[in-house]
Amino acid sequence: MNTRDLTLSALVAATIYISSQLSFPLPFSPIPITLQTFAIFLFSLIFPPRIAITGILVYLTLGLIGLPVFAGGNGGIAVLLGPKGGYLLGYLMATVACSLLARHWSSSNLLRNLIICTAGMVIIYALGVTGLMVVTSVPLEKALVLGLYPFIPGDLVKLGLASTLAITLGRRIAHQFAQDPS
Repeated sequence: MNTRDLTLSALVAATIYISSQLSFPLPFSPIPITLQTFAIFLFSLIFPPRIAITGILVYLTLGLIGLPVFAGGNGGIAVLLGPKGGYLLGYLMATVACSLLARHWSSSNLLRNLIICTAGMVIIYALGVTGLMVVTSVPLEKALVLGLYPFIPGDLVKLGLASTLAITLGRRIAHQFAQDPS
């Protein structure tokens, strides 16, 4: 990785941090509404995998060592081992999957972006709801009420916005990487 890649990875981590602080707690759920999925999907679509993945790894590492970068100003291993841990792992896995899919699916258009982001959302929900079930010892039906159903409408909006914005930003960024592929 060169200086540009490291700088962009830091930008990804910082933006995910900022989007996590725009947090809206739900009174019935340990999982807040945040803008993290928007940032994760946007960066996975517009940056090469090495940048998007490094950015999410930096963000998660900062939180793991105790810096208050997670939603609500939390940090530490307890957050990763708590009800939100599955979602945080889902963010990493979705970033890997979405950025690799975007890189290998060459034509950039809205349908392609929506499909890639939907796949990422399924990964986040699958790991998040599973982690929520394990940590809180609730059955699947309750975990879906706490960690899936209330988030679907907002996540669909974030997914659509990231997919749309990525078309314009992706062209500009692709042009920059084409001029300097290092």
